[in-house]
Amino acid sequence: MRAVRYTRTGGPEVLEIAEVPAPQPGAGEVAIDVSHAGVHFADVMFRRGQFPLALPAVPGLEVAGTVAELGEGVTGLRIGQQVAALPFGFGGNAERVVAGAVTTVPLEGELAGLSPLLAAGAVCNAATAVGTLRGAARIATGDRVLVLGASGGLGLLLGRLARAYGAALVVGAASTAERAARAVEGGYDLAVTYGELADRTSELTDGHGFDVVVDSVGGEPREQVRGLLAVLGRHVVIGNAADRDLDLGANQVWYDSFTLAGYNLGGVLARRPDLLRAHLEEGLRLVADGTLSLDVEEIGWDGVAEAHRQLEGRTASGKYVLRVR
Repeated sequence: MRAVRYTRTGGPEVLEIAEVPAPQPGAGEVAIDVSHAGVHFADVMFRRGQFPLALPAVPGLEVAGTVAELGEGVTGLRIGQQVAALPFGFGGNAERVVAGAVTTVPLEGELAGLSPLLAAGAVCNAATAVGTLRGAARIATGDRVLVLGASGGLGLLLGRLARAYGAALVVGAASTAERAARAVEGGYDLAVTYGELADRTSELTDGHGFDVVVDSVGGEPREQVRGLLAVLGRHVVIGNAADRDLDLGANQVWYDSFTLAGYNLGGVLARRPDLLRAHLEEGLRLVADGTLSLDVEEIGWDGVAEAHRQLEGRTASGKYVLRVR
């Protein structure tokens, strides 16, 4: 079968289109003939070697397609069924992928009208947005929310969902004024650059600070967060795009009276697969019913490396989805 593959870590140039063996489902798994596959920032992090992954590797954490084969013990799914799935072994940028049944959702009932293009683009980001805001952030009506990395695909979704969950103020932050403007066009109340945050937070929050800061960025913006939080505010870490973390002692959390929380799809799957399934289903429902709008750009096989470049360079303005067939 045809797949995007890399045999060594590095820049987008390591990606190639290759013929690879079709995977077979094990117990509790399904094989899916992929029609569309999302290109996610996690693919970038693994491709550049930020986290270990056996090589050669096929990227892709989110797909839509039809069930081709059922592994032992799988119930509730049938061959030929339209589904969206989160394949945690990666491999989604291919003509066939294997996913766990627990992270494979039929596109039926409330999800029947959700196109494969939107479904593939929504899987990771919609589940992460729900888990981040409803789970880790414990968002409440009236909260003041700040999202770092606001102009990317996930950042735009987080801003829209925070508003849907009742936030009183939704502010985005981005690396440049142009990207901040893009966040406002995407639905934020307002947006600023990272360099403006320290000076403008008191003004924007009437002196209180933000109740929730969602941080997928790391680096210098992460180092600023403690000074931006309200008393009992929640700093929610969901990524590290800059590949630079900070050291934080537990005593500092105590002294400054704030919460440090996190959300990671793989971590939730490992301990609470039922909870991840609930976040995935809710996220897809919110996209299907129009509560969450998704900015999707369909690309061909020859566009995957450029999508990686745009994501890594933080110039992407929406979600890239590979049309596989």
